[in-house]
Amino acid sequence: MNSLYTSGVRQTSSLQADLERLRSGEHSPALLGQISASLAAMNRTVDDYDSMAKREIIKAKQEKAQMRVQKFRADYMELRTQFEQLKAQASADQAAAQRADLITGASTSSSASDTRRRFQTTPAESLHPGLRPQGDQHAESPFRTPTPQPSFGTREQHALDEHTFIQNTGARLDDFLNQGREVLDNLRDQRNMLKGTHRRLLDAANTLGLSRDVIGWIERRSTQDMYIFLGGAVFTFFCFYLIWRYLG
Repeated sequence: MNSLYTSGVRQTSSLQADLERLRSGEHSPALLGQISASLAAMNRTVDDYDSMAKREIIKAKQEKAQMRVQKFRADYMELRTQFEQLKAQASADQAAAQRADLITGASTSSSASDTRRRFQTTPAESLHPGLRPQGDQHAESPFRTPTPQPSFGTREQHALDEHTFIQNTGARLDDFLNQGREVLDNLRDQRNMLKGTHRRLLDAANTLGLSRDVIGWIERRSTQDMYIFLGGAVFTFFCFYLIWRYLG
């Protein structure tokens, strides 16, 4: 039980250090997955420590262990709440930064196109109709509607939708990775549990084998003792007969 308590303290310290890294601005998917896996491992450690505390025979140690379990659970809930808040804040900051980058890039592109149009030396309207661009002729035709140009808001909306889709995909992949880590940890715990059960079964089998040998040895000794008793009884009666016959 002391080893579980030490493990819980170490996991708490490690989670606090990882949250400090996350709070300082490091928002890598590896760090987020590591924190999620550490929280899951800490939850399992607290559950194991709680189950062992309930099986404690000494009342004072049991009460002390229960107090530690309550503190561990409070620390776990606090750390998980902080992680969720920092994760949401990091996602919001990242989305805002990328939206600002998109708007800045689009504004720069629009300014460059305006500059190019401003510095054109010869307007299309001042040229001879035969020298005008083909697009202007089509635009001046009364039987042809002007070609609609994509607006800036539409391009920005498409870019934001694409960014949101990529961000959601990344978050979903992180969730899948976290679930995979949790499944792997559960399989490891089950493997250790099965190893312990196998070891206990072997010990029980060895104990049963020793008990059978002892029981067989006792039965053989009982049979030998019975034969010795019968032989002694016959010899005693024979001695009594001789004494009665020759001395009586």
